Amino acid sequence: MSSNDDGARDARGDDGNAARDADDAGGDASDDGGESAAPIDDGSFTLKFLISPSAAGSVIGKGGATINEFQALTGARIQLSRNREVFPGTNDRVVIVSGDLSAILQVLHLIITKLVADGEGIDRMGQPQVALVVPNSSCGCIIGKGGSKIRSFVEDSQADIKLSNQDRMLPGCNDRTLTITGTIDCVLRAVALVATTLCEDPAYATLVHRQSTYSVQSPLSLQGGGGGRRSGEFNRATPRRYGAGQGGGRDDETSILVTIPDSLIGAVLGRGGRTIAEVQVASGCRIKVSDRDDFFEGTRNRKVVISGSAEGVQMANYLLTQKLSAITAQMSFSGENPIL
Repeated sequence: MSSNDDGARDARGDDGNAARDADDAGGDASDDGGESAAPIDDGSFTLKFLISPSAAGSVIGKGGATINEFQALTGARIQLSRNREVFPGTNDRVVIVSGDLSAILQVLHLIITKLVADGEGIDRMGQPQVALVVPNSSCGCIIGKGGSKIRSFVEDSQADIKLSNQDRMLPGCNDRTLTITGTIDCVLRAVALVATTLCEDPAYATLVHRQSTYSVQSPLSLQGGGGGRRSGEFNRATPRRYGAGQGGGRDDETSILVTIPDSLIGAVLGRGGRTIAEVQVASGCRIKVSDRDDFFEGTRNRKVVISGSAEGVQMANYLLTQKLSAITAQMSFSGENPIL
């Protein structure tokens, strides 16, 4: 990207929402919840943000009642990606809201208020939090020269604003996450500032309507993380923090435990441990696989502990997921054991 990123390289941050499977939670609103979100190009503004699986059920409501109510109240159109179409490196679904800016902010206010009441959509300190999805090419106008623009947003809104690191974007993903945390009023003010800036970016209107092809959820089964982090929190790329007084430094180390069926553990190890060694080098993480017959309680799944920076853990998880997806697809197609 442009050199605008350089002025913010010394920033750091952390982010994440608990994610649990909610395939059966709630319902859908006609073609809005649970469908692949089709591009909308009617001249209205469009904003995307992430939502955890459990929170998605709360927003959709039984039979789509809640999402239909929000659309009727605001006049905005609300769409969710399918249950298992998640933002790369996360377990979160993508919400697409289209309409005028006032209507979009009303939708966000309704959603945030409901999620906070339900104990969702908050950070570890209990503050409301929204993770916007922004095309990488549009991030420069949000950052500003030397990070001046995004710092002005922080000062104006009094919200905490973090942008995920461009260098850790996953292959095939052209979007980054902008995570905004604070009181509801502060979050909405920050979103309004960001959205107004994006309206002035000629490329944004085209990029935001680009059809996304988010992959299905990881075959890895997440069992929880270390260091006090909530389950699923490692998945999103560790954001960098913008604001006064934020120095540089390495990300705090974290670790997560995932489980993999014993029949597929060979795909993780590779011949002579080659595959897992390559993943460790690429991610900078340490990966430890439990011994034979050392299964996660009540399963035939082996335990895999990934330790390192949050960004490295996220990358390692992605690489392992890609390997396992390829192997399971090969097995399904051929009906034979894969060649490792």
